[in-house]
Amino acid sequence: MVKKSLLQAALSASLLLAIFLSSATAWTGTYHLEKQWVKIWINQDGTIDLFYNITLAHESGDDISFITIGQPKGDFTIGNAKDQYGNTLTAEQSIQGSDYKAKVPLHSPLHAGQKIWITLTTDVANMIYNDSKQNPGHFGMLFIPCWWPVTVLDLRVAIVLPSGINATMVRTSRDWSSAFVEGDRLVVYWETQNLSENAQYPVGVSFPQEYMPNYTPDGSPPPSAFPGNFAPFLILFFVFGVICVLVFAGTFAAKHRYFAPSLSMETLGLRRGLTAVEASYLLDMKPTKMVTEILYSLLKKRAVWTEAVKPSLKLRIMSEFQSPQARKELLRYYETDFLSAVRQDGTLDEVKLAQTVMALRDAVEDKMSGYCRRDTIAYYKSVVARAWEQVEQAGTPELTSNAYDEQLLWLLLDPDVKMRTNAAFLNRSFEPHPAWFWYWYGYQHYHPRPAYTPRIEAPTVGTPTQAAKPPAIPGADFANNIATSLEQTANNIVVNLEKFANAIIPMQPGKQSHNPVHHGASCVCACHACACACACVSCACACASGGVG
Repeated sequence: MVKKSLLQAALSASLLLAIFLSSATAWTGTYHLEKQWVKIWINQDGTIDLFYNITLAHESGDDISFITIGQPKGDFTIGNAKDQYGNTLTAEQSIQGSDYKAKVPLHSPLHAGQKIWITLTTDVANMIYNDSKQNPGHFGMLFIPCWWPVTVLDLRVAIVLPSGINATMVRTSRDWSSAFVEGDRLVVYWETQNLSENAQYPVGVSFPQEYMPNYTPDGSPPPSAFPGNFAPFLILFFVFGVICVLVFAGTFAAKHRYFAPSLSMETLGLRRGLTAVEASYLLDMKPTKMVTEILYSLLKKRAVWTEAVKPSLKLRIMSEFQSPQARKELLRYYETDFLSAVRQDGTLDEVKLAQTVMALRDAVEDKMSGYCRRDTIAYYKSVVARAWEQVEQAGTPELTSNAYDEQLLWLLLDPDVKMRTNAAFLNRSFEPHPAWFWYWYGYQHYHPRPAYTPRIEAPTVGTPTQAAKPPAIPGADFANNIATSLEQTANNIVVNLEKFANAIIPMQPGKQSHNPVHHGASCVCACHACACACACVSCACACASGGVG
């Protein structure tokens, strides 16, 4: 009993001594983190690829020349580290006993008033354990992002699960914010805002063992940090520690308090460069509306013309787009797939059209690999908003009509397209151009009293000609026509809508590379930060701190 008491006292003194020693030599100043984004890939061998993306803003005090980022275990390998300017940073391990860190020197010292963001990727071994206590037959992992002595404004964590798992198989320690498929693997995602000082936000996942068939967890406890017979050493160290406490007490009281981060998470940021049709998938449009978007893109390119709309669409492929070579040169992959679904009689093959949707979905998921889905969706919503601004700020009916034509595919992504169109053309008319196939498609087939019919030249693609000037359409009528044509096209896209829907195979997580995406973005970790992962969803967790200097 005496030995146990002495041991506890000695350990307490050791902790105090470490705190005071570090405070005596610590970096002096204030800073905060604008974001800390964390992404984890669970690998088949029980390792994880751990990606940090953190933005650090230096407020006052000494220059910051390096940052240390806590790691959950000592058995970790550093991948790479980069800053926002593309500079490769030479990160190295910094391990002292059970204190595991990656030290990341900055490319140049960070002065007060400046900010920097960097990324760090590590591979950490033996991170997945039997979750037998809470979920028999499952493997699990608990991860606690860095916590800080100030309020955390925004925290995001994403965990990429092994291939083959779907959302119904996953158990988590807290409700996720969202779940989605990246490439062909399920990702569970959490975010929270305004964490109080030193608040922890553990997120745990548990999943069936059969999805890591060749992995056997190491259930042995971690080795002790001290040798077996250490009581005399600790007694002496305790006495020394008391002396040190008295010496450094004054210094500790005078030190500045660290100001810490607002946390968040990410990889490569938002994904630019998608077309309006590709963005329609991200903006969660229904498959029939995605196909309608492709149809309008083909109408704008004069690749097809609509012969009939009831009981289903009947299309004519224009002669310039009959050959595979022309399609390859002039059309995008989803437009080519759409034309492949057009039968000899002009109707659409439900199965091939479903394959068009799935190919579009898979292509977008591939393009989104490693990028932030939420930020990308927000970005493309802003693109739609800017498209409306161009239309609404045009000065004349002719300019407004031209802007509407130029931005058409983006405008159609707005669920309130009819209302916005009506508002844009309030007290003005829409002036169609003879070459606008997309407009004549809707006007000819869905206008209640069409007063004008364009003449489509055959057998080659021709510009519609008119015997008289095309009629200007009042704004309200035009808005109704657009809304009607969109709705009825989506409803009549195929004869057998159920067959089309059933042919679209739901996205299932599958095989994917274990390597994380570790370029672009930003990640660093500053003072009093730590990160850890634990044996199971229900276990306790110890942590390694970080720092700056």
